[in-house]
Amino acid sequence: MTKLHVEQQGSGPRVVFVHGGEEAGGLTAFAGQTPLAKSFTLIMPDLPGHGQTPAQGPVDADHDADLVAELLTEPTHLVGHSYGGGVALRAAVKRPEMVRSLTLMEPSTIDIAADDPEVMQMLMEMMQAIQIVDLRDRVIAFANVLGIHKTWPNPLSETYRLLAENLPTMGRPNPNSLTTQQLTEKIVAANIPSLVISGGHRVSWEHICDRMADALNAQRAVVTGFAHAPQQNGADFNTCLEGFWAQVP
Repeated sequence: MTKLHVEQQGSGPRVVFVHGGEEAGGLTAFAGQTPLAKSFTLIMPDLPGHGQTPAQGPVDADHDADLVAELLTEPTHLVGHSYGGGVALRAAVKRPEMVRSLTLMEPSTIDIAADDPEVMQMLMEMMQAIQIVDLRDRVIAFANVLGIHKTWPNPLSETYRLLAENLPTMGRPNPNSLTTQQLTEKIVAANIPSLVISGGHRVSWEHICDRMADALNAQRAVVTGFAHAPQQNGADFNTCLEGFWAQVP
């Protein structure tokens, strides 16, 4: 049994959506995708420390990927956003035979383009943000760098407080983890059709997504209007997904 709370809607081919830092979890993060339940079975887990899934220790993408991989019990379209994009990428590598397609939206795979000047500038801004002492100011500054614009609770909720505390260590490379380049090579070797989507709001994210698309031999799309969270566009984003999935065997 999975250790994740999971919301399920609809019927038809399975789709697992992996959210990023949305406190309320998968159903809220992908609310704009619920119309797809008319044709697909939507699986929306809450990652640890989000929604109805309790925290399970420090934030760990490999651990979360193990949990998501448990949901891949039959051929599934896998979709991941931001941090959840990095988790989805790892989950696909763990169970490639169950992944019909992989879609990543502005995934947290910055290392794939760390030599790019625009990406280096964003990394510098991220480093400045995580050095802010006040936790609320820290998480707001960090989110602004990424392109997340929302109303933040005051005081911070437990989820966002833990996120703010973990930010200084979240970006440190795990010597036991595969690099993004190694992960993409495994996806290509498994012949998993892939799509990379950006929000058209910051050059650095466009470059990261371009590099990811090149590394994955993936299709590339831009869905504008909602910065770092292109899935919030709703109709245009869903049309993009369905067009891609229609090409997948």
